[in-house]
Amino acid sequence: MFVLPINPFGNDIEILERNVNGRKVKVKWNWGKFKSTEGFPVDDNLINWVIGQEQALKECFLCLDEWVHKLKWLEKTQWYETWSNPDKPKPSAKTLISPGPYLFLLGDPGTGKSLIGRALAEKLTQVYKEKGIKLFDVLCWKNQALPSQPKISIHKAGEGKKILQREQLKELKRKFITKVGFKVLQLFLIFLGLFLISLGFYFMYQAWQTWNANPMYMGQPLQEYYNYNFIDYFVGQFVGLVPLTFIPGGSLIFFGVFMWWFSRLGGLGNLRGIGGARQTDVPKLIVDNSSGHAPFVDATGHRSAQLFGSIAWDPYQTGGLGTPEHQRVTAGDIHRASLGILYIDEIKNLNPEEAITLLTVLEDGQLPITIRGKWHGGDTAAMAVATEPVPAITFLVGAGNFDSIGQIHPALMDRIYGYGKVVKMNNDMPNTVENRRKYVQFIAQEVKRFNLIPFSREACEEIVEEGRRRSNKKDALTTRFRPLISIIKTAATLAMNEDCKVVEKRHVREAIEHHCKTIQKQILEHQLSERGKLLEITPKGVKLGQIYGLAVVRDPYSGEMTGSVLCVKAHMVKKNELPRNYPIKGYYKVTGVAKGQSFISDSIAKVRSVILQKYGIDIAQDYLTHIDFAQSYGVDGPSAGVTMAILLCSLIEGKPIRQDVAVTGEINLGVGNSIQITAVGGVYEKIKAAEAWGFKKVVIPLKNYEHSIDVKDYKIEVVPAATLDDYLKECLVEQPAIKVPVQTYKRRKT
Repeated sequence: MFVLPINPFGNDIEILERNVNGRKVKVKWNWGKFKSTEGFPVDDNLINWVIGQEQALKECFLCLDEWVHKLKWLEKTQWYETWSNPDKPKPSAKTLISPGPYLFLLGDPGTGKSLIGRALAEKLTQVYKEKGIKLFDVLCWKNQALPSQPKISIHKAGEGKKILQREQLKELKRKFITKVGFKVLQLFLIFLGLFLISLGFYFMYQAWQTWNANPMYMGQPLQEYYNYNFIDYFVGQFVGLVPLTFIPGGSLIFFGVFMWWFSRLGGLGNLRGIGGARQTDVPKLIVDNSSGHAPFVDATGHRSAQLFGSIAWDPYQTGGLGTPEHQRVTAGDIHRASLGILYIDEIKNLNPEEAITLLTVLEDGQLPITIRGKWHGGDTAAMAVATEPVPAITFLVGAGNFDSIGQIHPALMDRIYGYGKVVKMNNDMPNTVENRRKYVQFIAQEVKRFNLIPFSREACEEIVEEGRRRSNKKDALTTRFRPLISIIKTAATLAMNEDCKVVEKRHVREAIEHHCKTIQKQILEHQLSERGKLLEITPKGVKLGQIYGLAVVRDPYSGEMTGSVLCVKAHMVKKNELPRNYPIKGYYKVTGVAKGQSFISDSIAKVRSVILQKYGIDIAQDYLTHIDFAQSYGVDGPSAGVTMAILLCSLIEGKPIRQDVAVTGEINLGVGNSIQITAVGGVYEKIKAAEAWGFKKVVIPLKNYEHSIDVKDYKIEVVPAATLDDYLKECLVEQPAIKVPVQTYKRRKT
């Protein structure tokens, strides 16, 4: 039996080397005397946050070495030269870029798959700096000859922004000159119009002066020529001036004012498209790696448009009035993750079309951006837009549960097997001093991440114990850390609510027992609790023909289990002792079990053979045998076998069963004189259920006891048993006075 040592973390002083704020620090840590996690150094490198997955990390590092070798060879070929100029034709990537490597991480939720993905991206950044491997930016340019096919160019990381700034400056200069010219034209038109109108008024004034001077006109005085009618004279002069001054002057002023008004409201020069973009020849920066960090893109749950890029729809695009085609291009996850990590959790959820497109990307290392998916903007002109090939040299890290293998598209899975690695994540790690210290590291990491108060030494020990219990092994610790994070956060919150300086053991216990149950487990416990009020379960005394078995109720979605107690009853009668005048066939019936389920059917069949082997009695031919899982519904599983076997042995031997004892185990056909009972699942939950109902003893298979059970976790007595006889010793009560093993009847005289 594994027993946690008095000092579970050891007594030595360790020099902890960590990378903190970009520099290496060394901290002395006394494992034998530390009082809390305060002062425990937390490494900034995520790769050192991965705990209990040493084998997975080895496989990941092998893939990283292969990836770096591939990129170094690509650097030598200078594959990016043809992409540096948007006007050059792009070569076929298949001749340059080899597929792989890829990673497929398989494991239960919470084992650190996404953490490994992020840590690999961080590791790649370091390796790239050491090996001189350069990231690149991607620009999308307008195609002057065929706007529906925007051009692509790539440049060293950080160059993209510089080129964009230069092109924007050119555009601003052009717009400034255009705007200044536009304003000058407006002013010129207005001033010219005002000049012409002023000239008209001047000529009218001259006409008035001429009238008053009354010069000779056509051989006679002017006023006399017009019969002293000034109106006739003025109208004649005005009509002659209007076409030359007022009409052109007014028109020029009107057009000048109209141009000013139209530019203020948003004329052709300011027409806005998607996202406020305007008509421009400036390229669009669709992939920006100026940060210098290897990209990490979490594409979990993303659909085609997000994964592979798309072309935005612009309501102003008809007639070329809105945003130009190259400005509506949006890069996908595969393009943004180029030379970095593309992480897809639950990769089995990719539909066939997405899986095939991803397969093309992995093979070719490039993919044009065009409209993808069912909802593509209402069959607009955007559907006709497709860019040149855009580099997508991605390191795929897929993740999933163990059922994912059979659900991934076969062609994609074949590529992963052929060009990559499938890595199993550990659900637990050995319960050693080293790994218990890693639990302290894990607690310190979460304290830092969530800005919590430190955990006391005793609180750390309780987290370690909970990790052991959740591993379902006495000598192991779980590596499913996400549920433990909830316990750490809740315990810290409870402590902070009490204004404590550190988290104590009682806070951790309260978090575990009352606050950190999944909703599935809460629902299951509630249902069992409500139904439990109606169950006939009385764990005391002795009875013939009744036993209590243990089972688990499992949530089909989360896998959470809750223990349950079953009351099982049986009745046996010899067929030749029935008071009947005609022969009757024997039978063997079991009720209250799931119909058509293989596990319970196998257990029922094995019980018949075990009884035949032990007593030479066929309970289906010689007896009328009925076993009933009372008040149960749909019981299934191999652990019902030993319950039924003990019950029938009790009736055959005429020995009552202790009602304060509950049992579980899988019955097996005997070899020689021994009938072996083998291990079953959910033992921890079953024992806890028996403990809650007030039973005094639980009998479990010996293998379960040796592998999973730490008796200090329970208040109830847990007894191991290897054979059916061992179970009978613990459950049956000797009553020599009972001579008749089963109920008999006196045959009527005929």
